Amino acid sequence: MNKSYVKSSKVIVPVFAANSSSSFTRLNDAIKILLSVFPEISHSGTDKSEEILEKINFDPFFKMAALKIALDFLTKRDYAGNLEDLVYIMYFLKDIGVSGIAELPFTQKHQSTTSPFSSSSFGLELDYLVLEMVPEIQENPELLAIIPKRPVSYENNLACDFSMHREIRKGILAKAYKKFVDKISQEPQSERAKKYEEYVNTYKENLEINAIFSIVQTKVLNTYMDAQPDFRTWPKRYQNPESEDVKILASLHAEEIEIYKYSQFCIHEQQLLIKELYNELGLKREVNIAFGIDPSASGDVWSLQGKAFNIEYELGTDNGQNWCIPPYITESEAYYELMEQRIKYLSQYIDVLFLDHMCGYATQYIIKKGVPNDPGRYEIDPSKRAQKIKNVEKIIKIALKHGLEVGGETLGDAPRQSAVEEAIRKMKKEGHPIAEMYVAPHKSLGGQYSNPQKLPEDIELFLSTHDLPTIIQILCGKRGDIDLGDFRYPEHKIANFLSQQFGILTTPNQTPLNPEDITSQMGIAILEAFMTSSAQTATIPLQDIFALLFPEEVGVKEYFNINIAGTSCGIENPNKNFCRILPPIQKLEPFKKQLTKIFNREDQPFDYPERLIEHGMFFTWIANITPGRKIIYQNPVTKKWGELRHEKEGNPVLEIVVSNLTDQKQIGSVELPKKFKKVIKKNRKYKLLDIAYPDSKKKAYYRTSEEMLKEIYIELVKKTDHHFIIYEL
Repeated sequence: MNKSYVKSSKVIVPVFAANSSSSFTRLNDAIKILLSVFPEISHSGTDKSEEILEKINFDPFFKMAALKIALDFLTKRDYAGNLEDLVYIMYFLKDIGVSGIAELPFTQKHQSTTSPFSSSSFGLELDYLVLEMVPEIQENPELLAIIPKRPVSYENNLACDFSMHREIRKGILAKAYKKFVDKISQEPQSERAKKYEEYVNTYKENLEINAIFSIVQTKVLNTYMDAQPDFRTWPKRYQNPESEDVKILASLHAEEIEIYKYSQFCIHEQQLLIKELYNELGLKREVNIAFGIDPSASGDVWSLQGKAFNIEYELGTDNGQNWCIPPYITESEAYYELMEQRIKYLSQYIDVLFLDHMCGYATQYIIKKGVPNDPGRYEIDPSKRAQKIKNVEKIIKIALKHGLEVGGETLGDAPRQSAVEEAIRKMKKEGHPIAEMYVAPHKSLGGQYSNPQKLPEDIELFLSTHDLPTIIQILCGKRGDIDLGDFRYPEHKIANFLSQQFGILTTPNQTPLNPEDITSQMGIAILEAFMTSSAQTATIPLQDIFALLFPEEVGVKEYFNINIAGTSCGIENPNKNFCRILPPIQKLEPFKKQLTKIFNREDQPFDYPERLIEHGMFFTWIANITPGRKIIYQNPVTKKWGELRHEKEGNPVLEIVVSNLTDQKQIGSVELPKKFKKVIKKNRKYKLLDIAYPDSKKKAYYRTSEEMLKEIYIELVKKTDHHFIIYEL
């Protein structure tokens, strides 16, 4: 890659909440509060505000406090839910220098789940629809009045009530459809009537099969106790869309089919509007495309069984996972026709296609359906590497053909990941810059992490993903009340992660971190260090930004996890997977200036730590102190992590940590590695200030340059640390 490459930043914004528009959310709550506190309002007999205020008895404390709460409700926006809320997030992220936003899949899912990855190839998810923006609803006060408002309880857990919103939305859209029919019958040549006709004609087959599938699915689930949303569990007469029973049901529910078409047209309009705004703001819209199609989500698998999907098998992984969705028939023409149609359909809404689980496109891991002990197998023999590479290339080329940029999750088992990466390299040689995915928490070799300043330029570095714990949870080794063993062990893993990835020198005696000790000062330093990476693109989930800037408020609470991998995504799941609404974007306003500097990826000093030469049983770090680099450390008195204010005396040149991890006193010495000895100047004196000394006054030692170049004597009692800042005097 040319050395003049431009660094960029991207934020993952999971817009998945089934809720009403923010502008209508809080009015009812505010009115209720005002009426309960000021009953004079309802009995005033006038609508003039001056006369009402004269009659209100303002108790100096209680009533004014209640009034403040009510006004807060009226003026506060959540900016974290449906497409309207996404607009406010887009403007803020544009202002701070973000170049792209990555969204999770937005194609439709079955109503028993909240996971956007349980998705279809066609059809848009109505959870994102802003009902107030639908013209037929916007013009009708009665329909506006029955849109559910976000309850005050939302503030406590940031979760949606999907069941309620979905049921009410269904009824509202049915009423809106009737008004739409009346309108276009009176104005058949109106612009909107023409667009609707064009949309329905373009996607007629897909719209009808999805609508019929939903009708049959509802009928079966309401009739048969043991039936599941997956059509493979239905009575035989409903398992095939060509059956007479299915055709009869479809004819009996003709209006429902038309309502489905109308509903899809409404969300189609809004998605195009959002895409237009992306273009106006100069932001790129990236959307994740799930690997595989959920047989419960739509009519895709139902209508293409035996053609593009093998319903005798299920997708899984070689570590025992079974995803309970049928694999593609990758040697069939129908499979590539489906992928062509699927990607072309999405291309009207997006700029970048992010291929989830790219290893699956290389070759699928398939498990025989209904055979509990089937170990599964790879479809393609592991030795046939060329075929796996070719399979990935084909999918990438379909996306490129439709004018999309391509990214993807390249992580996976070694043979498939290697094939995916080779396919990407081949595409690069043809002039298509596709980044390989690099997720720091996953790239650990024995608990060690590479220098983020020396990563290949043509990769996309992720701080975390929607599947991972937040960075705060990783550093604390805990999510909610659950210990995260993957990050707690080996014992030096968290210390290495924090030290080597973010330049915050830490010892295993200090880890896992206590969430109460983390500060926003530390969070900003982590963001700054992350963005200094040499990777061309640095990507971070929005919820991680909040977790780092509000660590005391967020801590390790589960409600900040979009997804807890491996747990249910059902509507009633207490973990609330994919039910979460992200916190209100306006809370980031006080940090806007700092975030602008961070997300524009301005150069920041970063010094990668290495080990001292150890003579004894010690855990050590040493790093240069480049002028301007922040020193983040744990105050030995308050235990809070914050920025060190340097002594006025001397110039800081080195940072050294020496730690005794054992339960016995340790005596020995350490020595500067050769490259760090070059920092020491002849005939100078050096001050070693121990900022880990457990006293309000830090302990200082003085050494000549000759002494600094020799072994430095160390004596540490059990489980204690030295953290030296070395000043040249």
